[in-house]
Amino acid sequence: MASMASVNIGGQQMQGDVNDPIMKFKILVPRLKESLQKVMLQAAHVLNQNALLDSCTVRNPDVPVQRFDKCLEDFYAICDQIEMYLRLATEVITQNIDAQRHAPMPTQQPVTQVTQQNFDTVGYVHYINQVRLQMASAQELHDVLVECARRIGGDKPVQQPPS
Repeated sequence: MASMASVNIGGQQMQGDVNDPIMKFKILVPRLKESLQKVMLQAAHVLNQNALLDSCTVRNPDVPVQRFDKCLEDFYAICDQIEMYLRLATEVITQNIDAQRHAPMPTQQPVTQVTQQNFDTVGYVHYINQVRLQMASAQELHDVLVECARRIGGDKPVQQPPS
């Protein structure tokens, strides 16, 4: 069962599935912005320190600063997480499209429709329709394969096994 969560992102209250990759992406975007700001500030500070050292104005910087490579590593880690969640979201969408095409009845029932009677059950009419669709798809695939075998064999009649 999917758990729902309420998350505050950028001052906006958002509700969604905790396991939803798009929701996780939306949570990571503000962190990515903050990380980018840190990288830019650190880069500016390092450039400023290097310019001062090059101009011989400052001999030894006394101010300990956060390392630039650490900031950049954090930024890239968040980017990698975002990329992973977006790829996962694409895969989920692809699976849903395939499920709708090959199994026209819903593969998952919404939580509001689940009751004691229809939990893990499918009506007989839906079952029969699903079997008919699968049989039609199997017959279509069989016909395509027979046609391909006929073309490869040089228009020789292919013997079909008795049904």
